[in-house]
Amino acid sequence: MKKIFFISIFILVFSGIVNAQISGQLFQQESEIPGVKIYFKNSDKKSESDFHGFFKLQIPEGIGKDDLILKDRELYVEILNLEFGFEKLNLGKIELPTFKSISIEEYEQLSESEKESCYPIKHWTNLIGYLYTNKLEHEYLILNCKNKITEFEYNPSTKTVSVDWNLIKHCE
Repeated sequence: MKKIFFISIFILVFSGIVNAQISGQLFQQESEIPGVKIYFKNSDKKSESDFHGFFKLQIPEGIGKDDLILKDRELYVEILNLEFGFEKLNLGKIELPTFKSISIEEYEQLSESEKESCYPIKHWTNLIGYLYTNKLEHEYLILNCKNKITEFEYNPSTKTVSVDWNLIKHCE
């Protein structure tokens, strides 16, 4: 009887480890965003969001804390100190930040070095503005919260937004 009990416990624990995963859905400007690379900083496990922005990433065995990286083209979002047990963790709907959108006139006012941090926005062949990578569109993050998150860091040289998991883990 004890043998069956221990085997049952072992199977439950092992199945939890094998199925441990993190998931969610990524948005940008209220549209699903495919092709975002998702990975842990200290692991070789990687995933990518599908056409509808959904992703699933296996949590590496024996890890209780790590940084989750969401990489969309040139913008990195780091969720620092992510804590998880061996279970499924759904981050829900995550709104990724965007670079600052500026007009052609604003672009012309920038220095030459600042202009190097800009990408043209075109509609068909018409230039309609620029994305300025030295700033984010908003001074806050939404991620998966209803409330605006203002406690984050943005490094324009690495194009990395860093936010601590403790600020967002209890968001609705």
